[in-house]
Amino acid sequence: MLDWLRGLFRGRGIVIEGTGKLAEGHSKKIDVGDPLAGGKQVVLCRVGGKLFALDALCPHEGGRIHDGPLAEGKYAVCPLHNYKFDPRTGASVEVACKAAKRYQVAEEGGNARLWA
Repeated sequence: MLDWLRGLFRGRGIVIEGTGKLAEGHSKKIDVGDPLAGGKQVVLCRVGGKLFALDALCPHEGGRIHDGPLAEGKYAVCPLHNYKFDPRTGASVEVACKAAKRYQVAEEGGNARLWA
């Protein structure tokens, strides 16, 4: 835990292992730190062969963007009102809503580094 905090504050981000196994058109929710103690949940999405990261908290009414298959193979969805978000930009799709918060993520060797 201490190494994780040191890495975060030194700008190295955190390492997420096994992201290379995330299939095209799918997403996976991960915990960054302890969500009950100020951590957050992040949704990793694979679109067009690239990995993207969104905050799981929907900007609309506090719903949670879920993981699993992406809508139309490219949109993350909040099931509260069925709002869709483009993981590449965070922008909402077909509705007037603020963009979902995006995080920087870089993939290398089947793992990823996330700055959240």
